[in-house]
Order: sequence, then C-alpha cells, then structure tokens
Amino acid sequence: MDAAEQLKRVKRLLQHYTEGDIPTLAQHEVNPRLGRGSRENYLYFTLPACINFQRNSPAMWKSALATWDDPTTNYLYFPEKLAKTTYKKIQADLGKHRLALQPNKHTLIWTTIAATLHGEFDDDPRMIIGQAQNDILKLLEILQVTKKKSFPYLSGPKLSNYWPYILSQYTDVKWLNPYEISIIPDTHIIQSSIELGLVPEGANQEEVIAAWRELLKDSDVTPVQMHPVLWNWSRAGFLPAV
Repeated sequence: MDAAEQLKRVKRLLQHYTEGDIPTLAQHEVNPRLGRGSRENYLYFTLPACINFQRNSPAMWKSALATWDDPTTNYLYFPEKLAKTTYKKIQADLGKHRLALQPNKHTLIWTTIAATLHGEFDDDPRMIIGQAQNDILKLLEILQVTKKKSFPYLSGPKLSNYWPYILSQYTDVKWLNPYEISIIPDTHIIQSSIELGLVPEGANQEEVIAAWRELLKDSDVTPVQMHPVLWNWSRAGFLPAV
C-alpha cells in the first residue's frame, strides 16, 4: 500500500474517532478542571506526567486527582511548598493515594523537577515554555540537553514528547510546531500501527515514531492528533475497520 492510500486510511480513522464511532474506553487524564491557562493547571499536568512510565496511565491520573483533591496532599503540586517540606513527608504523602508506586524513584523524580521549577522557573512550568518560545524543538533541547539532569525521566524520548502532548490537550498552550511532537509509541500505538500496515510485526518504538513522522509530514494531520485515536482504536479491537 502506498503512502497516499495509507494517509487516506488514517484520515478515515481520525474521522471515525471525531464522530464517536471509536469509543473512549478509559478516561485517561482525569483532572480537577482548573482554568486552562492557570499556573495550577500547568503544575497538575506537569508533575504527574514526570512519573507516568511503566504503569497504568488511567490509574495514575486517578491517583493524581485524589492527591489534588485531598487537602493534606494538595501541597505536593506546589514547588514553593515542597521546598519547605521534608523529603520523608513528601515521600509518605506521594504514596497516600498511590501516586508514587516506587517510593524512592518516583519521589526523587518529583522532588528534583519541583526543585528545578522552584529554583529556575519561578515555580511555574509556563516559564519553561516561555524560555523555549513555544517551540517544540527548543523545548526538547532544554529538556534533553541543556537541563537534562534537572529533569530526570522527563528528559527521556518518551516523556519529553508526552508532556507537551498532554499540555496541548489540557492547557491553553499554543505550540508553534505541534507536528514536531512525536507520537508516543506505547503498546496500543504500536499495535495500531501494525494493524494499519504502517510498520511490520515486531517493529520497535523508534521505527513507529519514524513511520508516523514520515507519513504525516506534508499532511494537515499531526502525530499528536493521532495518539488518542490509535490508543482507543486498539482498545476497541481495531473497530471500525478502515
């Protein structure tokens, strides 16, 4: 199948999703419905994203919301409050609603990134975006190169793309080049890519990222648009067929 036909199939799939023919089987990023442009909203969709790896994503966001809604643990989202709290208490409170499943690793990631926000970005993730001038490539340069040690795990290839993707869905951020956010190659995305014939059985994450980037590079569809489509299509057993 040539690229033009592949792109037609992808657009049909996107249309099915837009029209509700592909059910949303799990509510992923449950949230307290804060103002899209508020600092609080950006913090909510930043710190949990940093520990969303090798775990059940809907369950993680459920824990994130419970942690936010609990007055005794809400402070965990505010770098300026964390700076005045002992590591031991932070570790215990991150575990209260099972937000941190790996007490040592997850707490270290959370506190390191919060300390970076507190010390260098005025306690506000929007300052990072401003420094990057809303440019995905400049943001990736900050996360993956210039400030890599200050953003553990968020500097990795998966989470450094997952975070701007999440922000694009739930905040008021306007990326200059959203097509530079790669598709997030989790299990469902890989299986959907195989089902579409875009990559062969056994393809690795890098091959999936490259295939989607190549297919969509001159289209009006971005990889970030396709992530929820493919994720839910896989969960629905690849129905409807395209």
